[in-house]
Amino acid sequence: MAQRAKNNPVARDNIAAEENVVVSDTVSWAQMTAQLSDGRLSTIQRQTVAGQIGKTAGNRVLQRVLTGRTATRAVPTMVQRWGSAEHMALGDVTGIQIDIGDGVQLSFGQVMALAGDEFGTLEELMAATKTADGRAMIRAHLEQAEIPGTAASMLPAPTPAQKEKATGEYIALAMENTTHFAGGGTAVENWLQKHAEAIELAMQAGLYRDQSLLNQAYFTEAFGQHFLTDSFSSGHIRVPREDIRNYYVDTFAPRIFDHLIEELRDRLIDEIFDQVDEQTTVNEWAYVISPLGGLGLRGYIRGEIRDDINARLDEAFTQAGGRAEAVKYVGLGLAGVVSGAMHDMENRQGLWVINDFNPVPWQAYGDGSLAAIDNRPHRQQAEEAVRASAADLQLAYEIGLEEGQELYNVPEPDWVPDIVYFGFDKDALSPQAADAVDMVALYLKYHPSTRVALHGHADPIGDDIYNDDLGSRRAHSVTARLLANGVDASRLEVESMGEKQPVTTSYNDYHRNRRVEFVYSTDATVPDDGPEQVALENARQALLNQVGPPYVAEGYLPRAAAGMNAELPDYQWGAIPASFRTEMADWIKHYANSYGDKALAAEALNDVPKDTAIGEFTISPRPVARRLLGEITADPIGFLENMFGRSAGS
Repeated sequence: MAQRAKNNPVARDNIAAEENVVVSDTVSWAQMTAQLSDGRLSTIQRQTVAGQIGKTAGNRVLQRVLTGRTATRAVPTMVQRWGSAEHMALGDVTGIQIDIGDGVQLSFGQVMALAGDEFGTLEELMAATKTADGRAMIRAHLEQAEIPGTAASMLPAPTPAQKEKATGEYIALAMENTTHFAGGGTAVENWLQKHAEAIELAMQAGLYRDQSLLNQAYFTEAFGQHFLTDSFSSGHIRVPREDIRNYYVDTFAPRIFDHLIEELRDRLIDEIFDQVDEQTTVNEWAYVISPLGGLGLRGYIRGEIRDDINARLDEAFTQAGGRAEAVKYVGLGLAGVVSGAMHDMENRQGLWVINDFNPVPWQAYGDGSLAAIDNRPHRQQAEEAVRASAADLQLAYEIGLEEGQELYNVPEPDWVPDIVYFGFDKDALSPQAADAVDMVALYLKYHPSTRVALHGHADPIGDDIYNDDLGSRRAHSVTARLLANGVDASRLEVESMGEKQPVTTSYNDYHRNRRVEFVYSTDATVPDDGPEQVALENARQALLNQVGPPYVAEGYLPRAAAGMNAELPDYQWGAIPASFRTEMADWIKHYANSYGDKALAAEALNDVPKDTAIGEFTISPRPVARRLLGEITADPIGFLENMFGRSAGS
């Protein structure tokens, strides 16, 4: 198995990188670029200078300096992820097809694309393969994510409600996506957990000759590799996704929630009152029948509207699981905006990375850039990781097959040899005797509580001393063969009987005296669950020795190259720098434009007719929502600042 390159001499030389190159803040950008073009600099020295340029001028400028050209890649649109097609492309380098039942197959890459983004857990996806409704939901997610392939057409067509549910599940998973981030989340841990499960399943598939277990192993591996490949997105490598989530959910949202609700409530009251005012004779009624005059009636009507809105808000909180859950959802939404914008910024700018196998940095771009020419080195690393991880399953399966073959040949207790014979004056094992000893060794391997005493014997020819030694040599020949087969010496006892215990005194039958007898006993202090359990433990030990952990694919995982990337912006509301507020605004606009029309079409925004003492009128929530959406897209950060009552940054 390939070894991880933890002690590469180039990596160790990083400590000397700055000895002969000055890259302090007082050195101008022009001077640094001149230093970078100095052919006398070592690779490590060039990396040090390049890192300072990246910090001061940005990775895009650094790329132009290094390559002598403007990048040829197309800048992806806002809001990027390893898209479904990209996950699928990476997964399908394995060439593996996974049977999900009823003659329907998904490619390894298609399962990777569904995992995590469309189905939150492996159990949910596997359960969906078992029922007609579940398979329709798989198709709904395939279509929602625009995952190519013919598999969708072989599944039941989803209903409109199932399609809407698929979209909702996708959005909900996107809000709670710390599991997809490497540096600031649990992506690597998620892959390692699923990888270990898949390896165990593949080994058992070989051990028990069970094709369904092997299929399950690859299904599990493909699900886990979604998170492995997520770890190659430059926007997932160092963005502190979990810290951002915790800050906005636990700290910021509780602080601003009441102000946010009050602002929205007042806005809705104003909007709805204007609608009522336009459709009724409020003004005339106010001065005719109200002793308080127009202002009194207007106040009464506004109060009624406020009560109605409060009731609806209470109902909304109840449906959300309570006020605390509503606060959480606000925090998750804000965390999604901040981390999403930071994620996309890293993806577009690119990130200088290294891994254990490749200590010389290369630039990685993120989602939407998998096929870009200048992202080819990074894609190759991701593909190698996918292949290496999948190859572990094949090796695990072969280990299981080999162990299963031995298990198949283990003799039953009644068939274990209890004696082997030797030639006249011989202590070497004959081929037949060697085969018998091998069978004993195999039996002992799979029955760990069994011990054996080896009694060496000789015929009466010769003196006692010689025959005692000959019996001992014969017993030790058997012992050596058992030890060579892996039997522990502590389970063996050797004793020579010489000529003292003949089985016959007939000269013609003396060959029966030239023997080693096996006397079996049970050690009650040693657990013995039977041959199958022993085989399982043997195979698991072989997995540790030959497969890992650590696993080969871990050596391909990228991490940010030290000193070669600009610092990430502050993510806490109130300290967000202007440039990053622009990133956030663009991110919000993208989502508003992408999902706005669908949100405006929701049934909850349908007109509500009213018949009251002041006349009939219709409340129309949709125009209110449309105006709010327009304000958001016009000035996202300004809108949020008004809603929160707090500036995003100084």
